[in-house]
Amino acid sequence: MTMVSGEYLQPSQRMDILLVAIEALTADDASDRQMGSDIVDMAVRDPASWLMNVPKVMRYIHKNVEHVCTEPARNSLDSLLLLLTSWSSREVVRSLLSISPTCDSAAMAMWEVMISMPWDLLTILSELVSVLEDCRERRVFSSAVDDACIYPLALLVCTDIDDKDFAALYSAQRFLRHPSPVMLSLVLTGLTTLSKTPETARKMLVLLPDITENFLAANADVRMKALILFINMMGHMKREEANLISLRLAEKLLPLFDDECSRVRELSIRLFKDVMKTMVGRNKRKMMKTAQSILVPLLFRMSDKVESVAKASRDTLSACGDFLGWRTLSSMAKTWQTDLIGQCLITHRKSRVDEYLLQCLPYLKDPQATVREAAVRFIGLAVRHRRTLIQESVGDICDGE
Repeated sequence: MTMVSGEYLQPSQRMDILLVAIEALTADDASDRQMGSDIVDMAVRDPASWLMNVPKVMRYIHKNVEHVCTEPARNSLDSLLLLLTSWSSREVVRSLLSISPTCDSAAMAMWEVMISMPWDLLTILSELVSVLEDCRERRVFSSAVDDACIYPLALLVCTDIDDKDFAALYSAQRFLRHPSPVMLSLVLTGLTTLSKTPETARKMLVLLPDITENFLAANADVRMKALILFINMMGHMKREEANLISLRLAEKLLPLFDDECSRVRELSIRLFKDVMKTMVGRNKRKMMKTAQSILVPLLFRMSDKVESVAKASRDTLSACGDFLGWRTLSSMAKTWQTDLIGQCLITHRKSRVDEYLLQCLPYLKDPQATVREAAVRFIGLAVRHRRTLIQESVGDICDGE
């Protein structure tokens, strides 16, 4: 390490050592990985002395990125890739397009890192648009720079296009109507980066219907990205703007409350609460029906083993109580009184007991024992209540006779 960090090596020799260090990040031995990380970090601090051949470094990253399994090693590799993107964006973009024109899984992992930072994303978009404008290069790289991925992002960051003009351009071409899974994942990463600023987040309203239609059928990673995007956007929109899409979005969220991925469960439940706050007028009345239909699922999710999911369920159930004007329910949810909540639901909405019982059935097969137990307890309460009602009805008939 003393020799490497000193003045004893030629730039080409440093380059060779860096390539070996990148491969070392995949090693089984912890000391080898640490040595690789130390050298990669050294190159990041002094790129002018180390990065003599950017395309070659990109090829080595592409070759090894999927085999880097530990977090420290991955952090070192990500830092190198971000440094390369900032330091030589043109070479980085065109090298990666050349290495993987069809955007394989390794290239996808690299693009994800490269467009995760706002400044780097703007630079990359500029380079990709220039590739699209070159007909010869576009034929070569057509798969990797699919219009569905590039044009909406490029238009979003144009300072000279306002919300209405962007909406008109997007509506005319619908780039995200039928994206490939790879491109949908990539474009969601870019959109999430851009959605952190109000100016671009509010332009994205026109994209939501297409993203909403596509994300449910995708994998957990895509669903998670879409939910984060929606949460960011809702935070920047005015109530009137969000109200246009909120009701449709709320209906799409319900199946995700029971998703296999705990992060998807948490985000979908949190987003439902945000969506409720945007409802006005006729949509608010329609939303009340939707809010009533999720009370039992939220009660059961309060018993989720994943603490963040349980807390999100409690907060959203409390918000539902406020939204429906049901203060007792809101108060009980805030204080985690799950048994009392079940009793409250049954006695307060007697006409919905049969509906509640039907909602319980899928939860009897839930993977988590705590959720199954919550469903069994609720069914017990409902059955006892039904028995009491029957006895009262029989008594009324007898008294009438």
